Amino acid sequence: MSNTENESYAVKSLKWIENHLAEFVKTAEGPILFILGVVFTPSVSSLIQIIMDKNISIIKVFENKAFYLLIVLLPLYIYFIYRAKKKRDKESAEISRSFADNESLASDIKNRDRELVELKLSLNSAQEAITDLKAQHLSESREITSRFLAFLSKKLEFTPNERISLYMLISVDNNKDEQDFLHIFGRYSVNVNYNKTNRLRFPKDEGVIGRAFVSSDTNTSTIHLSGNDAEYLKETKTLGINMEVARRFNMQSRSFYPYMITKNLGDRIGVLLCESTTVNEQFDLSEINRILDEHDSIVLELLDYNHAILNKTIISEDKI
Repeated sequence: MSNTENESYAVKSLKWIENHLAEFVKTAEGPILFILGVVFTPSVSSLIQIIMDKNISIIKVFENKAFYLLIVLLPLYIYFIYRAKKKRDKESAEISRSFADNESLASDIKNRDRELVELKLSLNSAQEAITDLKAQHLSESREITSRFLAFLSKKLEFTPNERISLYMLISVDNNKDEQDFLHIFGRYSVNVNYNKTNRLRFPKDEGVIGRAFVSSDTNTSTIHLSGNDAEYLKETKTLGINMEVARRFNMQSRSFYPYMITKNLGDRIGVLLCESTTVNEQFDLSEINRILDEHDSIVLELLDYNHAILNKTIISEDKI
């Protein structure tokens, strides 16, 4: 047995002795004092002598004032003992009730803790369900946009070498300051492999779209990159794209036409990016501009719709 266990046992033993000794003293205190008082009182001593001495008549007992003192004190003593016992019983009952209340309170706390844990689990489950619903809502909004882009792609007679994507300029708070990013809201290509999305958003000054945003010309020219892979990677690097990121592009396009979407007298808010893997692809810009101009209002509505959902949906990007 360890020292700690020895000390614990000793402390428990002392507490037990202290409690029971105190109770014994409370009970025996009255009788002991009464007996001592009686024994050492001169009149009582003489009374005892009278009782013990057979030669003295018993009548002498009634003549001794200690006899009457005993008659008066004994009932008082019994009364006070009764009151003291009743008081101790009441205190014991209160202590028992207190222990019972404490046990009941502890049980209530335990039950409430269990209920709180169950409530937290329910809330977590509900939050996960809400997050999944938000992610589903975002997915559905992108699907709606992608279907519209499929409609445009068909009208533009795009082949499996082409793809069309819709981006919007948004502000994202990174807890330091607000930064502008381009966020993709839809994409379509006849080649389903080109419909994959590696990045949902990127800085507005990055890539072909970033060059289009800072360009003074709008919707007037096609941007071409080299057909040579090494030169292509160098050119993407000059556009602010990491070469490792460029290597992982599922569609390494070589020809781009960024159709700028404007609002409020020329404010650039988004891009419909037409791209092709064909080197030096010559898009029919007049035809593309005509078709996209005809559907400009729908594009604006889709951007506003997707942006509103994105703002109301605060979830991690890997769920989007």
